[in-house]
Amino acid sequence: MANKAKAVKKLPKTQSRLDGSARLKATAKAVGSKLEFETRALACHGKTVAEAIRKTDGPRYRLADLRYDMKAGRVALLKKGESLGPKPKPKADRPVAPKSGQPMPKATLDEFFQFLSCQLQIQSREHCDELPVKDKAAAALFPQVDMHVKPNLGNTERWVPYHTVLGVHELFLMEAVHSRKDWTEKQKFFAIFVFRAHCKRDLFTQAQLPLMLSKTFWKDPRKAFEAEGPMELAIRAYRAKTKKPLLTNCFRIIPERILKDDDQNLVRSIVNRSARLMGLAEKSFEVVKNKKLSPKQKLSQISEMIQNTEGCGNTWAKMLTVCIDLAYPQEKILDADCDVGVGAAPPLQCLLEKSSAPDRAALRELLKKVNTSHSASAKHFWTYLAEVEAAMGKKFKHLPLVVKQAQTKVHAMSAATLQVQLCEYRQFRHSWARNVYGLPDDETMRMEDAGGKARPEDLLLRNKTQVLGELEHEGKQVKLSVTIKDFGSAKVAERVAMLMLQKLRSGTKEKDLVKFRDDLARDYQQGVDVKEDSEAWKVCKAQMSHSNPLVSFEFKRKDGSKFPFQTTVKAAGHILVAERIARLCWEKLNAGKSKDEVLKFRDGLYASQSSTAKKRKRE
Repeated sequence: MANKAKAVKKLPKTQSRLDGSARLKATAKAVGSKLEFETRALACHGKTVAEAIRKTDGPRYRLADLRYDMKAGRVALLKKGESLGPKPKPKADRPVAPKSGQPMPKATLDEFFQFLSCQLQIQSREHCDELPVKDKAAAALFPQVDMHVKPNLGNTERWVPYHTVLGVHELFLMEAVHSRKDWTEKQKFFAIFVFRAHCKRDLFTQAQLPLMLSKTFWKDPRKAFEAEGPMELAIRAYRAKTKKPLLTNCFRIIPERILKDDDQNLVRSIVNRSARLMGLAEKSFEVVKNKKLSPKQKLSQISEMIQNTEGCGNTWAKMLTVCIDLAYPQEKILDADCDVGVGAAPPLQCLLEKSSAPDRAALRELLKKVNTSHSASAKHFWTYLAEVEAAMGKKFKHLPLVVKQAQTKVHAMSAATLQVQLCEYRQFRHSWARNVYGLPDDETMRMEDAGGKARPEDLLLRNKTQVLGELEHEGKQVKLSVTIKDFGSAKVAERVAMLMLQKLRSGTKEKDLVKFRDDLARDYQQGVDVKEDSEAWKVCKAQMSHSNPLVSFEFKRKDGSKFPFQTTVKAAGHILVAERIARLCWEKLNAGKSKDEVLKFRDGLYASQSSTAKKRKRE
């Protein structure tokens, strides 16, 4: 089946919540797979889950990587009574790298300029008439860059040229969306988000565009993406007819299990994400059109909204703001500032030669170094860029937004271009390490967990007595632990661990996290809760950043009607109690109770909680 990595079967119950003490074994499927996958799978052989993901030698192995390898059959959990057996042996006929055993050259700013020149040469070959690079150092590097890029061209959709607007997805938006005469400016803006929910061109043009040409769609775009709505039915029909992938290869998204059928589950995940993005598009458009805001303010507000959207993080913020910047070059949103995606973080730190946080400030620092460099390779790059852009302007004169991107001033690279090319540079360095030096990757370019928003399951492990968490923060590993019996439930203990991680990311010191955890345990009143597999655990989460912390959600009835519901920490007396009451209320609503009935039920829980708290104080 196409898109196997996206439409996966649900893990067996024994694997859905991995025990840190469970032992792993590498399987025969690991041998002969991509070198990176083979190496890490064989390294897991005989280790416990906790040992595998906590290892310090070699590339960082996350829980998400382990699950990915288990789904692909490269790694398996040992069954009770099963012997480990010998570790599978790598195939002897794997080609030997020409410089195997030799160290890789250090990444430098000069090499980065040479890489950019190679990117321009490939771009000119793919989109115009090829203009050979004249810098001797860049010409020497070109065969390696070309070897890396060629497998990523075409339908793989993985390569992004120097001018981001000529990337597969970006150029498609220019041709299929921004050049349309029958859509308004706002409709084009929304269409960016519709496409970016999956980034598949055929899916957009064959399944979604026919609906988007209807006035009905534009009356309420979000409604079109409701469960069992017109978009879901259209995408299902497209999938059944074509069997084509529904997600770009650039996305490594494993959809949450909602429906039993793999295809239907994949489609549901796309329409759910699209619905969230429609709400985001509405808010983002208002920010872009607000003439009172500076480019920096617009970027900050849009980026924050994206990262506060479920399932989105730094990389999504980068991707969507780049699309907006290309559509509105006159706003100069990303000229001087840009979000740093997880892929750009390692080369950013390498080229700055320091381990400071890979954030916007660090990107601005590197941008200054790039735009003020006068090395030989830098001078060659700026001269060559002007030649390529002249040819680019002639080729794409029918697409004004593309031409606008081919007018770079000397020593004025934008923050957006730098950020995207850092990602490409990292991928090249990894490819170079494998092809020439026989290494699994370039260890200086390894991606760490701190670059983006990881899902809870990527950060937490549970054993019989504790929930354990670990996060890369400010250059060091911070380990957290929550004792399950202190909260009477493993699921509640997981919520405490996630609250601790959130506070760590927001600047709370490590020592204060322990006090935060202990305070929660001391004051928490355990009580009746929903089942562990209830959807309420995902829906009912406290908003820590709110001035008056609350737990809010929007409930949708079977008839399509919606209404908001919330519990407050002030009324409940404790953040975990507010979440628990919200979960119980959600279950009542899901069982068909009216909002008024559930409000009465909630207020009764508030009163009971208050009475119990007063009694405890007297004692």
